[in-house]
Amino acid sequence: MASSSNWLSGVNVVLVMAYGSLVFVLLFIFVKRQIMRFAMKSRRGPHVPVGHNAPKDLKEEIDIRLSRVQDIKYEPQLLADDDTRLLQLETQGNQSCYNYLYRMKALDAIRASEIPFHAEGRHPCSLMGKNFRSYLLDLRNTSTPFKGVRKALIDTLLDGYETARYGTGVFGQSEYLRYQEALSELATV
Repeated sequence: MASSSNWLSGVNVVLVMAYGSLVFVLLFIFVKRQIMRFAMKSRRGPHVPVGHNAPKDLKEEIDIRLSRVQDIKYEPQLLADDDTRLLQLETQGNQSCYNYLYRMKALDAIRASEIPFHAEGRHPCSLMGKNFRSYLLDLRNTSTPFKGVRKALIDTLLDGYETARYGTGVFGQSEYLRYQEALSELATV
């Protein structure tokens, strides 16, 4: 009986070693496969780099032009003056379903105003977006050449801009008119 228990313990040791090596091989294969999968995923596209068989000069030109794409910033005019949707605002009695038009008009009003924020050099990139918001925050928080600007006016303009651009609530005709008044008052200062 003692010899059979030694034999079973030897078989157990061999089985444990075999299972351990099997688990190690499977884990090695799995880890290697995951590493290769993430390495292929981190490249630019579907497993083949751009300009794969192209000459070196062409590859460099492609990379230069692709890196310039990130610097392109263009914010189009949202509503043209002759847009047919503007006629809907004037003819319809129910204004609540056309809130998006007032939002678009509010964002286009920044470009139409004659505020010289892009001429100062601090915010030269774009007329709207993050730069206009940071311009308004700079006006509110620091001493600027606009001495007559009230903080309440800038807060009204900033709240209207935030609501028009990012807000989920109602932005109708009354909010648009309040925003337009604040914008024109800032432009006159």
